[in-house]
Amino acid sequence: MEKKRICYLVSSLCNEGPVNVMYNIIKNIDFFKFEVSIITFVPEKETTRMNDFSKLPIDIYQLSKNKFLNPISLYLRLKDTVNEIEPNVLHAHCPRSLYLMAFLPKKFIKVFTIHNYPNEFQVVLYGKVKGEIVILLDHIFTRWIKNGICCAPNIREDYLTNKGWDFKCIPNGSSMPVWKHNDDEKSKYRKELGLKEGMKYFIFISRFSQEKNPDIIISAFRLLDRSDIGLVMLGKGPMWDELKKQESANIIMPGFSNRVYDYIIASDFYISASNTEGLANTLLESMSVGLPMLLSDIPSHRAVMKMLGDDTGILYDQHNQNKLLEGIIGIMELDSLKASRHIQSLYIKEFTSEIMSKRYQEEYLNLLSK
Repeated sequence: MEKKRICYLVSSLCNEGPVNVMYNIIKNIDFFKFEVSIITFVPEKETTRMNDFSKLPIDIYQLSKNKFLNPISLYLRLKDTVNEIEPNVLHAHCPRSLYLMAFLPKKFIKVFTIHNYPNEFQVVLYGKVKGEIVILLDHIFTRWIKNGICCAPNIREDYLTNKGWDFKCIPNGSSMPVWKHNDDEKSKYRKELGLKEGMKYFIFISRFSQEKNPDIIISAFRLLDRSDIGLVMLGKGPMWDELKKQESANIIMPGFSNRVYDYIIASDFYISASNTEGLANTLLESMSVGLPMLLSDIPSHRAVMKMLGDDTGILYDQHNQNKLLEGIIGIMELDSLKASRHIQSLYIKEFTSEIMSKRYQEEYLNLLSK
């Protein structure tokens, strides 16, 4: 059987959610059935995953390796490259790739993974005026492409409720293996990472920006001020420098780390205060370890908790500090071992990268068969 050619479009291969989703799709793809290429649009950042992608049996085309191109030049270079590759399916993973892909010839089947419903995140990221323009463009081009695939059930529900558009949903998946609980390994990582024995650690892994509300979490832990409870906050962003000043013996802020999974194993609970999320990779990674979850009461988190049940975590109003404090105390009263088993069981069933990739491959073949 002749291989089907899949070409992925993305701004760059930086270590961020959409790129990690794309990597997990490709890593688990059946290379006997599919021939894979990637086209990127802007120069790589320091956090690039180029080395990881380069180890896969794929072709990578960098349209702008050393400098940024204007939109017209970028599109013309993209069109020439796509015509050279002649893919059966084009699959975009970010707004820039979505906008440019829309103008490519109709002979190509076009797919777009929808990583979030356009809302507050775009306003926070780009500012009010530019953010509103991006939201409008996202809606226009997402509808134009038609073959949108939502990365979380709540995103599909948002489009159906607000726009009347019914897209497919393929939940994100994580490549992390299921961690087999081992006290010695947990203690080893705690020692290496400077965490204390005998403490219960909550782990926050996200961008330090206003829509993620890291300041609310820090404020709650400072107010709680308990010697047996700690907080680990991984990530960076516009709020990090200022919040770093509030670091203490029990509030640890390493910044960006290449040992995220080790930190998760060393922790006891996963915490998020986000106002908006798709299906966060960090949440899925915490599920592979079996961490009970203290989550902001937003649609994506409600969808996960609905699947898991109340004995695995707690939802709280992220804008109500008292509710957060109650959640911190309440989650420590759960049966952690029972919760972990339940969480890991659902992870294996629904949220591994192998399952996600298989579902995308089936969708490619389905679209090609029409």
